[in-house]
Formats: sequence, structure tokens, C-alpha cells
Amino acid sequence: MGKFSIDYSQDIDTVYRFMTDPDAIKKRSEALGEKNIRVQVDEGGGTKTITATRDVESDLPGFAKRLFNSTNTIIERLEWRDTGEKKTCKSHIDVVKTPGKIDSNITISPNGSGCTYDIEFEVSVKVPLIRKKLEEFVAKTTLEGIREQHEYNQRELNAAHGN
Repeated sequence: MGKFSIDYSQDIDTVYRFMTDPDAIKKRSEALGEKNIRVQVDEGGGTKTITATRDVESDLPGFAKRLFNSTNTIIERLEWRDTGEKKTCKSHIDVVKTPGKIDSNITISPNGSGCTYDIEFEVSVKVPLIRKKLEEFVAKTTLEGIREQHEYNQRELNAAHGN
């Protein structure tokens, strides 16, 4: 399981609005070099569901090239809930036409005048013999992608809020 945590100087509602804004999601994806980005938002029953589909290029190691293309379509489904003091999310990422998926739990919680974004994720790859090696590779690249996304988010939020 992978973990990542980052503190934002903005309050929880500001960060949540930014993280769930379809235009901000699309701009972040474009800034990170992703292509064919589509974002859909549905709300109902106390849940805000975001489905983001995009094409992502990867620099694959030799052992993974037989299972994955260098460009893969990713479908990410985020189910956000407001649980009072915190915002929580269950996320599922499907790498289309591959044996890989990523499930995660996200929490945004108050931290002084700002907030903390925590994510724990689990990579699952159904491939005999090299499963563990492949899961470790996917977990490493997922963590790198999460860091890049949140570095982008911090720059954009700081620029918009004068920090």
C-alpha cells in the first residue's frame, strides 16, 4: 500500500472546491501532459462523483512493455462525501485494457488555518509470476504522479489566493 500526505495553507473548503472543480481537473491534467481529457461530475445522495478519463504516457521498464502500452487510457472515479469536519473520498482507477487497477481512500481534514490531504492507495495487477514486481512499479509511478499533481495544485492555489 502506498501513502502520501500534503499540507495546504488554504482551508478545507477551498481545497475541496479546487480538487472537485472539473475545469481545474482538466487544466491540471493538461499541465501534466495528459491527453483526451474528459471530466464528468454527478451529485446525488450526499456524494459528488467525478469521473475523469484521460490518456497518460508512461516510461515503462522492459518487463512491463508486453502488458502495457506506453500510452494508456485511465478512468478515474472519485466518490467524495462531506462527513462534517472532513471530506472523504473513495477512488478507483482502471487502466483500460490492462490487468491493473488502483483503489484509494482520501481524506482532507482541517489543520490549523489550512488543511491536510491524505491518500492511501493499493495497486492490484493480475499477472502471474511478475505481479509483485509490476505492482511495485505501478505504486512507484502512482506516487510520483500524486506528487506532481499536488505540486501543481499548491502552485495554482497559492497563485489564486496570494500565498
